[in-house]
Amino acid sequence: MLMRYVRTRASLSGLAAFILAAAACGDSGSSDTVRFGVAAPLEQFIGSHTLRGAELARDQLNAAGGIEGRAIELVALTDSASTRLAVAVADRLYSDATVLAVVGHVNSGATLAAAPIYNRGLPIVSPVATSPEISRAGEWIFRVCSSDVVNAAGLAEFALRELGMRAAIIYANDPYGRGLREGFGRTYTAGGGALVEEYPFIEGSTTDFEAYLMGIRAAGPDLIFIGSTDIGAEPVIRQAREMGIDAPFVGGDGILGLAGRGSAFEGTYIGLLYHPDAPGGGGEEFVDAYQTRYREPPDHFAALGYDALMLLAEAASEVGLNRTRIRDYLEQVGRERGEFSGVSGRIAFDENGDPIGKSFAVGRVSGDAIEFVSVEGGS
Repeated sequence: MLMRYVRTRASLSGLAAFILAAAACGDSGSSDTVRFGVAAPLEQFIGSHTLRGAELARDQLNAAGGIEGRAIELVALTDSASTRLAVAVADRLYSDATVLAVVGHVNSGATLAAAPIYNRGLPIVSPVATSPEISRAGEWIFRVCSSDVVNAAGLAEFALRELGMRAAIIYANDPYGRGLREGFGRTYTAGGGALVEEYPFIEGSTTDFEAYLMGIRAAGPDLIFIGSTDIGAEPVIRQAREMGIDAPFVGGDGILGLAGRGSAFEGTYIGLLYHPDAPGGGGEEFVDAYQTRYREPPDHFAALGYDALMLLAEAASEVGLNRTRIRDYLEQVGRERGEFSGVSGRIAFDENGDPIGKSFAVGRVSGDAIEFVSVEGGS
């Protein structure tokens, strides 16, 4: 089975979606409900798919009786992947005493910007914010995905084994890109690989990569590691192919949106936090339920959004409807308490709120799908 990623975009602007999502939820919760926030760029597929996973978890939990007989409600607000808007979203959620905890944010920059608000006393579980800097973001910040350093190390091991010993790197000079570059470069060179060229760029601002790519073409690497989201990766790969560079590209989870954008991206290798075809990849019940509802297999945004809400609901069920007790519960998962069994794998937190020993899948773009290739790392 191939994993299909459909890029969905709302017609609303980010700010308008933020206002409408907030208004739709009301200003206070009923005594018959339990409310969790969802903070993500809802007008982008990475956010809308995260919300899909959380909504599926909500509906399944409510069908099973909710929490203490109370129905679960989601307060879904868009941060538009903006650090400024992420702070506003965090402030709104923190100020709403009916919101117990938050699924989010999705982007690393948004998570880091909003962290000081949440550290006032509102626990969050990020589904896919992977920057290594989040490990130091504060004691109210948790995530169910491993960091870019760990994930990129898995990609480096895969590249050394399958693609070759000479790599070029081009990366976005931001928390996400630097984290990927650090993890990949360190593991790749430690394994005997050579970094023949390396270039940083400003994602969203740099549009002409010819000078960088001329240097890469002259070096003749076995592979090109790209540390960015699809926003930066798309023009890099298109221009590389136009210049006759045929070395395979390898990147992190941020470029999975390249599937279905054309032949230039065929064969691109992508690190994934979840794939339904990976061994133990989510369980048939979750995959079947998601496919029935959305008519496509779940991607890792959906799977980890699902896991984040399920974990928070378990915490609230165990310790009650209290923000501090929920935070304390999360801190103990995999330590004083047992591991949480999620569709993305077993979750146990270290002292930084990071999951320990999660595996990492590698996929390959094939048409509008990403086919499973291998699993790297894990315990």
